[in-house]
Amino acid sequence: MSKRPNPQWQVHWPVPSPWPWALAFVVATFGVQWFSQVYGGAIFVRSAYAAGAWWQLVTGQWVHFGFLHALANGVAMATVLFILHGWVGGRQQAWALLGGYAGVAVVLAFDPYCATYAGASGALHGMLAGGAAGLLLDGPRLAQSQWRRGRLLAVVLLAGLGAKLLVQHLAANPLGAGWLGVATYHPAHEAGAAGGIIVALLARIGRFLVRARPHTEQQKG
Repeated sequence: MSKRPNPQWQVHWPVPSPWPWALAFVVATFGVQWFSQVYGGAIFVRSAYAAGAWWQLVTGQWVHFGFLHALANGVAMATVLFILHGWVGGRQQAWALLGGYAGVAVVLAFDPYCATYAGASGALHGMLAGGAAGLLLDGPRLAQSQWRRGRLLAVVLLAGLGAKLLVQHLAANPLGAGWLGVATYHPAHEAGAAGGIIVALLARIGRFLVRARPHTEQQKG
């Protein structure tokens, strides 16, 4: 059985096995969920945030509306990790996830119509979108056969995610309960995906500038 190719540009941070990260995410999610249900104060609540609870922009993305909601996002995290495994480096996955968190935090802070929020789904959209965008941007550095397969995977992921977000946006009912029994805040998914893609673009620009610097210094010398 052949293994999925491990691109050479990832050697500075080897592609991690998805199992430990998926397990760690699930354990951390359930731990924070238990803490929130015992002590409270972690879910994003607009009135509390307006009164100074700024940390809820972050903690609200770690807690969920019940353990079933937490389990669903734990499974989603594992799925994203397995999709990106062997194609996107661990560092890029981490930055894309952080970009997703940042995107959701921004939309929560500035959307006065979002009264409450909980869940990591927005950040996970950022991880998937940022990972796919990074693969598409860095693909030419792969071997030709790997680049074709990597580009196809990236295009399929971005197109599928874009179609999902568009359908959700057009059919969104802010008062309707989602499949888990709670209303789905679709702007968080969109903002998370945008945050992940922005991070991938910034990383690509940063690598370009780093590579261009030695060439510029050599010309000066």
